[in-house]
Amino acid sequence: MKIVPAEKAVGLIESKQRIVLPLCCGLPQTLVEALVRDHARLTDVEIVSGLQIQYPFLEKGLERSFSYRTWQCAPQIRGHLKKGTVKYIPMRQGDAVRVFSKNGIWPIDAAMIQVSPPDKNGYCSLGVSIGHTLPLARQAKTVIAEVNPQMPRVLGRGFIHVSEIDCAVETDRPLLEYTSSGKQEEREVTIGKYVADLIEDGSTLQIGIGAIPDAVLNYLLKKKDLRFYGMGIDRFVDLVDAGAVEKKKMPNIVVTEILGTKKIFTFVHDNPMVEGRALPETINSRVAGKISKFCSLLSAIEIDLTGQVNSETVRGSQISAIGGSFDFLQGALFSEGGKSVIAMTSTTPDDQFSRIVPQLPLGSAVTIPRHSVDYIVTEYGVARIQGKSLRERAGMLVDIAHPKFRDTLRAEMNTLY
Repeated sequence: MKIVPAEKAVGLIESKQRIVLPLCCGLPQTLVEALVRDHARLTDVEIVSGLQIQYPFLEKGLERSFSYRTWQCAPQIRGHLKKGTVKYIPMRQGDAVRVFSKNGIWPIDAAMIQVSPPDKNGYCSLGVSIGHTLPLARQAKTVIAEVNPQMPRVLGRGFIHVSEIDCAVETDRPLLEYTSSGKQEEREVTIGKYVADLIEDGSTLQIGIGAIPDAVLNYLLKKKDLRFYGMGIDRFVDLVDAGAVEKKKMPNIVVTEILGTKKIFTFVHDNPMVEGRALPETINSRVAGKISKFCSLLSAIEIDLTGQVNSETVRGSQISAIGGSFDFLQGALFSEGGKSVIAMTSTTPDDQFSRIVPQLPLGSAVTIPRHSVDYIVTEYGVARIQGKSLRERAGMLVDIAHPKFRDTLRAEMNTLY
C-alpha cells in the first residue's frame, strides 16, 4: 500500500469515470475534499453511494464535474433531482452490489474508501461502512483508501488487505457523526410501547433511527437475550448496558453500516459482540429469513385501506427511498417466529391529514405491496392485517386511524368494499 498526498491520490481519478463511496459516517472526508478541489480537471465524474451526511461534491459550481447516482433521497439532495445532478434509482439497497458490479448496469471504475490502519497481517477494517463498499472495491480498477486511526476496527467479515489498495492517504480526524433528530412526543411514546410489546425475549431486531425507533428501544431495556441486525446505532450501547443483550452469546450485533456518534464507534471497536458483514450477507431477505424470531421495524408515509404502503413519495414527489425495508420485511416473513412491523403516527405532523387513506393518491409509490404487510401500528393500536380480506383489513385500519378521520374512512370503506 503506497502512501501519497491526497492531491496525488485523487489524481488517479479520470473524467467520465464512476466512483463508489461509503455511506454516512464512513465518508473519506480528506479524499473527497481533495477531489472537489481538483474539480477543474474533471468532467462528468459520476459518484455512486447512498445516504450521506454531507454532499460536498454537489455544491454550486461543480455541476460540470460531478453528478450523483443514488438509491437514497435525503432532504439535502431533493432539490437536485430535477437538475439532473442527482440521479435517484428506485431500487432496494440490497441490489446495489449487483447493479454497480463490473457486470452490472452501471459498473464502477474506482472506489474511494476509509479504513482503519492495517493489523499485523495487513488487513484494514472498513469499520462503520462495510455495506456495498467492500464488495465493490474488490471489483474496482482503482482503490484509493483514507487510513484513519479513528476508524473503529469492526470484527467479522469487513476487512480489505493492503495488497488490494492501489494507494492511500493517512489522516487522523473524527468521523462524521449521525445523530437522531426525531423528537418523541406522547404519540411516539405510545407507539413505542405497542411495538415493544410485540418483541419477544430472544428476538433479533432490525431497527433504524428516529423518534419511533428511539421510543421502542426505551421499552426494550427490560427485555432479555435480544440481538440486533443490519445497522448499528448509539442506542444499542444502552441496551447492552441494561442487560437486554446477552454478552455471553457472541456476536449478538451484526452490522453492515453504523450510523451514530463516538458512543457507538467506541463500543464496536474490537468488540467480539459485534460482527461486520458486507451488504449481500446482511440486507438480504434469504439471509435474514434464516434467523428465528427476526423482527423488522419499518416506517411509512401513508397506508391505504387495502394495506398498500407508500414510504417514498408525497403527492408524487420523491422524498424518501426504499432502502433495506423490503428485504428486511421479507426476511421477517420468512423467519420462524418472525414479525414485520410498520409503525407510523396516525396523522401528518400538523394533524391536518390522515396517514391512513382510502386509496394511495395518483403518482404514489407502492413501496410494500399489500400481500406482504403483517403488523401496522399507530398510537391508536395494532392491526395485524396478514391473512385478512379486503374488507376485514380496511376495518382494522380504520380502527387505528385518528378518530377525527374514522367516519370518512369508514364511509369510503363501505363504498369500496
